[in-house]
Amino acid sequence: MSTDWPDALHAPDGARIQQALEEFWLLLAELAESLAAQEILLCSERAATLRSVVLELMLGLNGIRRPIQTHSLNRYLGQSQREALEKTLITPRPDSDAYIGQAVALVVIYRWYAPQLVDKFGLAYPEATEQAVWQRISRLLPDWPLAVTTD
Repeated sequence: MSTDWPDALHAPDGARIQQALEEFWLLLAELAESLAAQEILLCSERAATLRSVVLELMLGLNGIRRPIQTHSLNRYLGQSQREALEKTLITPRPDSDAYIGQAVALVVIYRWYAPQLVDKFGLAYPEATEQAVWQRISRLLPDWPLAVTTD
């Protein structure tokens, strides 16, 4: 382990990053299922869990594992990273449109970070999982966009 990390910080684990890349899509599918069932309380929980995975990926690209106990995440993220994640918190009212908006924003962030993580850690992008989840979401949610890109 590198000695230049403060006591509370550790280098990211490539195996965990690989797992989180896959986990993102599975959690997105769960969120879509909750949306389709109009389970708004579960949508809130699942959106928060999805956001947590994206945060873990951001921190991994920043070169650290998420500290288990911390009173501040701001110091581990850049301003643009914080702002991007904070925008996914905005919910004008708890309904399907709001959670679809949050999910799409998280997909955009994921698609920005995932390829960089794949390159940095020599990982495999979970293409098959993404395609399967995308098809499932498209069937479950008629309001789901046909495509989400970072362009």
